[in-house]
Amino acid sequence: MSKPSGAIDMTRGKPINLMLRFALPMMIGSIFQSLYSMVDSAVLGRFVGSHALAAIGATTSTTGLILLLATGVTSAISIVLSQYVGANDTDRVRKGIVASGWITLLLGVVLGLISVFAARPLMQLLKTPEDVIDMSVLYIQIVCGCGIAQFAYNAAASILRALGDSKTPLYFLILCSILNVILDLISVIGLNMGVAGVAVATVGSQAISAVICILVMFRKYPNLMPKRHTLRPDMPVSLKIFGMGAQMALQSLFLSVGMMVITRVINGYGSNVVAAFTVGSNVQNLAVMLFSNFSFGFSVYVGQNFGAKNAERIKLGVRQIFLLVGGLSFFAGVLTLIFAEPLVSLYVKPNETEVIAYSLEFIRIQAWFFPFLGWIWLYNSTVKGMGKINISMVSSVVELCSKIGLSLLLPIWIGTTGIWFAAPIGYILGIIPLLIYYYSGRWKKLLTAPAAEPAKA
Repeated sequence: MSKPSGAIDMTRGKPINLMLRFALPMMIGSIFQSLYSMVDSAVLGRFVGSHALAAIGATTSTTGLILLLATGVTSAISIVLSQYVGANDTDRVRKGIVASGWITLLLGVVLGLISVFAARPLMQLLKTPEDVIDMSVLYIQIVCGCGIAQFAYNAAASILRALGDSKTPLYFLILCSILNVILDLISVIGLNMGVAGVAVATVGSQAISAVICILVMFRKYPNLMPKRHTLRPDMPVSLKIFGMGAQMALQSLFLSVGMMVITRVINGYGSNVVAAFTVGSNVQNLAVMLFSNFSFGFSVYVGQNFGAKNAERIKLGVRQIFLLVGGLSFFAGVLTLIFAEPLVSLYVKPNETEVIAYSLEFIRIQAWFFPFLGWIWLYNSTVKGMGKINISMVSSVVELCSKIGLSLLLPIWIGTTGIWFAAPIGYILGIIPLLIYYYSGRWKKLLTAPAAEPAKA
């Protein structure tokens, strides 16, 4: 398969150098993506108030549930296509692109309708405070109801990354981020639209970026442009993507359910704790960008080398990226501890002392566990790149049960501090099944499968 400028062949060269080239554009993109999330929260917190900030925070688990269901499928696109790329099977890559388009369209319609009609019942189920529930419902209905814009961008980005091209998605993340910031300022400050303005700005910027990204993708890869007679999806390829995606979506569902339980616990402590959770999550998301993309992007490396049947390159890559992620995550934790107070001050007014105190507690506890977060992502990406979603699922169930149990039990003994410990301990317990499977070496037997039909989970 011919590769245009910017694409990376992961089956040749030093793994750490390849991942630096591949993940750095993703990291820059994450910075811009987090920038517009920060602007959303900062504009609301500064110009509307902590109640609007809490309204967004109360939707975190619900929007995460809906969007992650779709993200599971678009992630499967990247994994399946990267295996076909490693096997040098251009025909199946082309068929995978067509299948991806149909699957994305179906997801957008189904999840959009669910979002519109289920938003209020879900918010009531989570015991969202009465003073913010209406704003929370409206935010979900706009952002997730029009979620097809984000799904389309994610699908296009997944295709490009499977080919080894992480730069093109970066350009459109930057475009999306800049558009979002501009639309935020206009809608919230200029038009006084509050939470609805932030939601409209998010959807609008995603839609514009998605359309342009798809057009540029086919211009850059003209040999992959579907023809009229090929628009009918190939069923074996479609079922493989959808089957793997369904498993990944189910995994996301498990994790989101755990997050919803934690959110319900947090909501029970009132708007100040909810606002602190929102602030802490934003700061953490900013910090983990330093290492997260090396973990997430590793599934493409594994997928291409799995398709090429090269076990030794997979093992070499795991060793090198384990050390890289460990070092970067430790550094991210140190930076977070040093700059916690000025970062929190970006979101919260100085007189809201209780929100500030809770936010700092959240940040200072979870920063110590960043290496475990990076490693669970890394090993998850490794087994997913092999197509072994069932092992990743076991990890998610362990992590889910840990988070639910600890989020309910720890606050009984140590108050709100216990909430902040639930997720980190979940990372540590969840990584155990992944380590057992990978270091058992059983995955090497999958490499005897035909190159055109990568082993199924």
